[in-house]
Amino acid sequence: MSELAAINPQLIFKKKEGDEDTLSVRAIAADKSVVYFLEAPKDYFAFESNSLSVIDFNRLVSYYNVFNNPDSDPKKNEVPEMSIEYNNDNESVVLHIKSSLRNANLKHKLANEDVITKPTFSKVKFPSVDAIVNLTEDQQKTINARLKLIGADRMKYAFSGDTLTLTLFTTKTGDTYAEDYKLDEAVTEDFELVTPATGFALLPVGNFKVSVSKAGIMEFKQLRDDAVDLSLYIAKAKND
Repeated sequence: MSELAAINPQLIFKKKEGDEDTLSVRAIAADKSVVYFLEAPKDYFAFESNSLSVIDFNRLVSYYNVFNNPDSDPKKNEVPEMSIEYNNDNESVVLHIKSSLRNANLKHKLANEDVITKPTFSKVKFPSVDAIVNLTEDQQKTINARLKLIGADRMKYAFSGDTLTLTLFTTKTGDTYAEDYKLDEAVTEDFELVTPATGFALLPVGNFKVSVSKAGIMEFKQLRDDAVDLSLYIAKAKND
């Protein structure tokens, strides 16, 4: 969640409709370059209301870390103790963070769901899957390093046969960086897709299965070994 806060720090943790045992989070970047949908077991989160809203998740993490001081000495080991305060309607209103060593605590007023910026849609239409790319964590890190190196603001994905040619470029100077990646399966028809570079740079670090539609949208599904389901979507750049 700390990595996803880079996309948008305003978050709503909400019980999934029709599934009381699952919580969902969805958010969109301020520049609309990327949107994500996350689902996780309710047991991963310790609150009983139908939703919990945070206006700045980064601030919440900084509060938590005030009392997060692990130490091998039990007398010095400090662990934050968190609890939720509810109103008469069973709505989450205040998050309490307390030190396990000292008589010290922080209170964080939780937000009203209505003030949180969120996508205006509950799902993403994906017309077709025309190519699939398996992107490793190391490849992602390399691409991000090259994006910074040339100050790229666009990414062109060119699919031909069993090869993806990824070109990073900046519209200001014309500088480019290109690299080929082998696909597990060849595409049935060659096509290209240009996206903003900002969306890719906001992706959390990890291994991804990338599904691409030539209609102009990409799904980055993070490959995980826990019960969290995370999918991020990046659409083609406007006027491209």
